[in-house]
This record gives sequence, C-alpha cells and structure tokens, in this order.
Amino acid sequence: MPMTSRPPLRDLVVAAVVVAAIGIPRFALASEAIVVKDGSFALNGDDVSYRFHVDVATGDLVSDHFGAPVDEQSVDADLASLNGWVGLLGRLPREMPDLGRGDFRTPAVQIRQTAGYTVSDFRYRSHELVQGKPPLQGLPSTFGSDEDVSTLLVHLYDNYSNVAADLSYSIFPRHDAVVRSVSITNRGGGNITVEKLASMSVDMPYGDYDMVELKGDWAREAMRVRRKVDYGTQGRVKDSSSPTDGS
Repeated sequence: MPMTSRPPLRDLVVAAVVVAAIGIPRFALASEAIVVKDGSFALNGDDVSYRFHVDVATGDLVSDHFGAPVDEQSVDADLASLNGWVGLLGRLPREMPDLGRGDFRTPAVQIRQTAGYTVSDFRYRSHELVQGKPPLQGLPSTFGSDEDVSTLLVHLYDNYSNVAADLSYSIFPRHDAVVRSVSITNRGGGNITVEKLASMSVDMPYGDYDMVELKGDWAREAMRVRRKVDYGTQGRVKDSSSPTDGS
C-alpha cells in the first residue's frame, strides 16, 4: 500500500462486505484463496488481493495492500518505500487500531474496563484457517459453501485486561469480496463496556477522495450526492424514515 509523508487517512467500516477498488495496476496472482507464510497473510480473489502481516516487534497486525492482485515482491517494494516511518504507530496502517498506544487517530475498538480506563493492548496470539464461513450467531450475515468461500481467523489478546479479539477474514474469490467481522470476549474477572467496535479499519494514502451517497424521497429516489473528503471526522447519521432531510 503506497504511503505519503503524512499519516494516512483512516476509514472505519462497520458494514461487512468490501469490494476491491479498480484502476490499480495488476500484478501476478497467487493461486490459493488464503496463503499464510512467515507471519504474512494473503487473501486472493480473481481480481483482488488483501494482505497484511504480524509486526514481530509489537505484535500488531499491519496492512500491506488492499486492491488489485499483487505478488509478494510488489508488497515488499511498497513496504520498503515507507523510508523509516515503519516504527511509528501513528503512521502504521494497523488492521486493529486500539486506543492509547501512540496511535492517536480514530481507533477501531474502545473498551472501558472496570477501573475506568480505556487503553487497550491487543497483540497477535494465533490464527487458524477454516473452509467455508462461520455464521454470526444472532446476526444476519453472508454465507457460502466450502468451495465458495474460505476464512482466516486471527486471534488477538490483551494481556493486561484479559480481553480477546477474534478477527474474521472471509474471501469469496470468484466475487472478489472480502468479508470482515470481529468479536470481543471478556476473559477477566470484572465487567467491561464495549464503547466502540468496527468490523474493519482501512488506512488509505492521501488522495482526492469523494464520499457518494444516494438520498431521496417518495417518487424521487436515488438522488446522488457527492462531497469531498476533508480533514476531520466525517460521516452521515440519519434516521431510517426522516422526511425532513430527504433521507
């Protein structure tokens, strides 16, 4: 994933299904849907690659690439181009950015412990591969046969609060769809409050981005609205039936 000299833009995504961007140069494609090698993970579709690795020094999961298919050499070249910024948490494109360890951008998870603090320290512990896609108990979710989808489960753990985070990465290769979800398990003795939890966090290099949404009302649906992405937190909060704002 290319980077600039400034910290990358972070986008938190709660929805599960993500489709690769187009218009990125195409490289050689790995044949297996999920490849694990020396602490690096690759999810491969017909026209999409999603890659990340474990930082051995910190235990963080670091994003390498999300977009058109790439080979291992292409990802290594992108990492080398960071020019010394790799060790700074504020510039690392982390898969599971938590709160209070030097990365002061928007976190994907915020948990309040019994003592009142909200600092987390999730580190890589293990992973496993699953054919098919485990269901999300009590929630609507995508599904597929063992031939349609493969899943990578990455287990993180906070040794200070005894809280586990299980990250699920499912790849539908023929549909170029990566499906993400996360679950939190309290294995400590006290109560915790999950104040924020996003299924996915994406760090994107700085660029000329637009936010596009469809607004409308009865008989004038699908009115396209385009806005420039600027500095600061941006988004859209609206009620499912709010005629006053044209939703």
